[in-house]
Amino acid sequence: MVGLKGLLTLYYIFFMFVVVLVMFIVTALISWSWVRGIDYMKKNHPDYSGEDFLDWDNATKSAGRDHWDDWDDNTIHAEGDF
Repeated sequence: MVGLKGLLTLYYIFFMFVVVLVMFIVTALISWSWVRGIDYMKKNHPDYSGEDFLDWDNATKSAGRDHWDDWDDNTIHAEGDF
């Protein structure tokens, strides 16, 4: 017969197994989503090189705002402006 100390040890081992399993599943889902995003960008935007991301040399350029050059963030815009 297993005593209380043995049951607690088995409980801790099972708990650690569950924690490791959850960590593995979460890591797998994040990795899968990341790969899908890379594949999406490669298929739908093959000309994107990523050079505008974190462009510290040119601080005046806004990455990803190609069609919003005349947009003013300090102005209240109505729903029709979108």
